[in-house]
Amino acid sequence: MQTRTGLLAAIACFAIFLHHPSDLIAVGDNAVALTGKVTSVDEGAMEGVLVSARRAGATVTTTVVSDRDGRYEFPRARLEPGDYTLRIRAIGYDLEPVSAAVGKDKPATADLKLSKTSDLAAQLTNAEWLASMPGSAEEKASIRG
Repeated sequence: MQTRTGLLAAIACFAIFLHHPSDLIAVGDNAVALTGKVTSVDEGAMEGVLVSARRAGATVTTTVVSDRDGRYEFPRARLEPGDYTLRIRAIGYDLEPVSAAVGKDKPATADLKLSKTSDLAAQLTNAEWLASMPGSAEEKASIRG
């Protein structure tokens, strides 16, 4: 039975590869459309920052997360060539809007330098406000809904 299951798994993987080989194989710089590093004066390289890119005139925003070295990469399959505005989500930090021109052949680079926010309250969602309140989950339940 295990041999049959392994064979079926191998066939499924091969079928996926045939259908979307570009999703499984990255060829040099062509795999990345836009890359950079997220840093701040106080923290240095910043992990876990949500970096979003929206092409001029588009309604779709694509978001990736910075790694432990502060690096982020947008896959070529997710960004068409064009001019993009970059934004971040990192509680406690701001970024002036940054632009990047993504081309067809080589990756664009945009390093993001964050600064401490002057208005922390404007960055928190309702859920984050609730989570930051003192008290137990039972005590907070009375103010939900």
